[in-house]
Amino acid sequence: MSVRVKPYHEWEAKHRLLNNKSVDGFKYWNYMRRDMFMSFVDQYSGVEPPFYKNMSEKPANRLEVLGKKAGDFLFFMRNGLKSDLRNVDALFLCHRRRQRIENRMVSIYSDFVEDRIPNSVTLERGDTKFDYDCPRYSPNLVYSGSVELMSYAYRYMIKFLSKNKYKKIKNYVKADMEEAFRDLEESYGLKVNKNDFAERVTTLYFFYKFRKPRYERFLRKLSPKVIVEVVGGGFDAKIINELAVKLGIPTIELQHGAGAIDIVYPEKNTPVDIAPDWYFTFSDFWKNMVLLPTGTSQVFAGGFPYHDIMMRDYPRESWKHDRNTIIFLSSRKYGKEMSELALELSNLDERLNIIFKLHPREFHDWKENYKDLLGSRVEVIDNQNNGLYKYFAESSAQVGVDSTAVYEGMSFELATYIWDIPKASNMKSMLCDAGYAEVFSTAQELYGKLSARADRVNFTADFFWKENPIENIVTKIKEIGKINEN
Repeated sequence: MSVRVKPYHEWEAKHRLLNNKSVDGFKYWNYMRRDMFMSFVDQYSGVEPPFYKNMSEKPANRLEVLGKKAGDFLFFMRNGLKSDLRNVDALFLCHRRRQRIENRMVSIYSDFVEDRIPNSVTLERGDTKFDYDCPRYSPNLVYSGSVELMSYAYRYMIKFLSKNKYKKIKNYVKADMEEAFRDLEESYGLKVNKNDFAERVTTLYFFYKFRKPRYERFLRKLSPKVIVEVVGGGFDAKIINELAVKLGIPTIELQHGAGAIDIVYPEKNTPVDIAPDWYFTFSDFWKNMVLLPTGTSQVFAGGFPYHDIMMRDYPRESWKHDRNTIIFLSSRKYGKEMSELALELSNLDERLNIIFKLHPREFHDWKENYKDLLGSRVEVIDNQNNGLYKYFAESSAQVGVDSTAVYEGMSFELATYIWDIPKASNMKSMLCDAGYAEVFSTAQELYGKLSARADRVNFTADFFWKENPIENIVTKIKEIGKINEN
């Protein structure tokens, strides 16, 4: 596969947005770029971008939300952005969702790597405390929640006590992007809610002004030799990357999904301080899909440690491969429609055992959104108590759209079926066109393919994952950070 340059990249270059759109030192387009590009992809797919949905939705129970935030604030004030360690070898910015493994909650993309670099600190980002009934895996763990929550208070204070300042910034952004957004709609058929965009930029501006000096003090105290991050497109990771350039600290992003590799900066050799210096992919298969501002020379195929460990925990002889067990891999962007598909398939043949694996973002509200599944024969998995690989080992086929889990399921030699909806365009080109998966449109068509399939697939998915991932990644991190073995 190769780098996927899209029409909106052309639009971005045409209007010289990268590095050039700023308010008082805050390069707002650089910070908005990822979310806007994701919203454009959603528009191409006919899906309402979460960016706009989140801007317009109001909490159903404000008192409940405020009460939860107050509890989170007390926790984060006791467990703030502080560490007694100094001159650490590495700072890890972990993925905040964790998986239960041997009664500890593991950040699966980075914790196994951190094990091998003990003089390190892990920063868990987010303004909501995740309550787990067993301890976190990361030993030297700090939280950014206090800084994030206080920045919300700071932004509200400015919005209501300095209304003219807030309005001035918002109006400036709207005017600054007027021509570019007009051309985006007229020439590229993509629409932007200009008011929501300007409101979001203004919000991020005050977050940036509050958080940046606090992260700088934190980094200066830790003085890490290298920063290793997951979800480098997150707002706080971008601030930390920008500071890392100032402080001369190399940064590395670890791939955490199939969508995460869509990191494309077509304007080569253009320094972009929010971008990582290095990007580590799962294997060579993914490597050519990434184009950093520095080009492709600093894209490294390292592997995926969690996948490697899980495949040892579920060896081939343990696979049940029950022919009637089919796993559906859901996502909130198409979960409602997929739940209806799963239910329709289940009703076609009562012998089928349908496992409907929710994405973690669907856990809390699926009973309201997917009511038809309640009381049905479809088994809904709405927790992290058992890892996804357990269900792969029990299944013989999987149904997906754009989830990274599809590639993981293929390691269990599952027959793979991609639902032909707009969000599946990448999967269709990467898997179906290459003969690794089949595409279908309806439950009846899927049932026909499931009934006619062979007992075993005739390919291996090993090329998606590089061997010896922990050794590869740790060795390269130490090389980049100039970390001594002693």
